[in-house]
Amino acid sequence: MITDIDAKLLERIADLTGKPVGAFNIRKDSGCEARQSTEHIEITPKTDGKQGIDIRIKAGTKGEQCHIPVIISKTGLSELVYNDFYVGEGADVTIVAGCGVHTETGEPARHNGIHRFFLKPGSRVLYQEKHIGTGKGAGLRSIDPVTEAYLEENAVLEMDTAQIGGVDHTLRKTKATAAAGAKLRIRERILTEGEQDARTEFEVELA
Repeated sequence: MITDIDAKLLERIADLTGKPVGAFNIRKDSGCEARQSTEHIEITPKTDGKQGIDIRIKAGTKGEQCHIPVIISKTGLSELVYNDFYVGEGADVTIVAGCGVHTETGEPARHNGIHRFFLKPGSRVLYQEKHIGTGKGAGLRSIDPVTEAYLEENAVLEMDTAQIGGVDHTLRKTKATAAAGAKLRIRERILTEGEQDARTEFEVELA
């Protein structure tokens, strides 16, 4: 059930008010709150024992969006999630992610997401992601994303990410391999205040 706190988090991290259009997976407190696939984008749960989902985008898919936000409003929760994106040749899509953690107690709340992108030749992905921490409690709010991207010939991955406040600790790691003609564009904005700590690391191989 989506509470008022959850709804506010979803609006701030993924611009969602109500049910998304197209393919989506809404993860709440280590479980699936809602999921929908489309004719061209299939979302399925992991079958290898890990938490997370596989997103398969058919070759030639154009102009579709896929929403995969994560919200944590249960205090004391720490999770590790694996999401893999398989993007078919010539596809051109937008993926809207985002994570919001909320705690009102002294207990911590932490989300660690490992996203892997596998882009076939000539495919294009715009990946948008916002992170936020909310609540008045003293509990530590942590979001530690890991991104791995494997771009085949002439593939393009554009990442527009932002930490928009309230996250006490973040360690962001991005690793990519780009084949001939591939392009990786990253715009990353990180807001901290007070005693908050943030670190970001990049490693890119031009293959």
